[in-house]
Amino acid sequence: MAEPVRVVFDIHLYVNNLTGADAQWPVVAEVPPSSGNASADSIAIVFDNPGAYALYASPHIIANTVRVLTAHGLDSTLVMGYLAAVQEVITDSGGDVRDPGPVLDLGSPDHEDNHILALALAVDADLVVSDDTDLTTLSPWRGRPIIRPHEFVRRFVDSLRR
Repeated sequence: MAEPVRVVFDIHLYVNNLTGADAQWPVVAEVPPSSGNASADSIAIVFDNPGAYALYASPHIIANTVRVLTAHGLDSTLVMGYLAAVQEVITDSGGDVRDPGPVLDLGSPDHEDNHILALALAVDADLVVSDDTDLTTLSPWRGRPIIRPHEFVRRFVDSLRR
């Protein structure tokens, strides 16, 4: 069996999974078909395909996901329940929540994005998935593609056709 694809999702995916168009959480749509929310579909792909992907996050990603969801006015009980489910997906995928250590300027003009890049380096990620233009314009970054969620979903669906 092939090694799982080590993937890092940007904060946007976790936020859009809960707040974006066609968000259906706690329902996890099967892909294909899709929910119409590429962020939710990306998380569903990792959830539904154990052994294919190892999902990694950092304390920074978790904390900022909580901060942004709370700023959207979501109830703290909902946010904490959601984060517990996200951490379960991460653990079940074979990935983990890892502190990448000190964050330096890794090439993004946005300091927050350097946290995502630091994690990608720390876990030797094969792929970063983000809806952040500052990150996607760096692709490939140190040999790693940085793609948008809809591209991640499309690549997965295309792989099923092969």
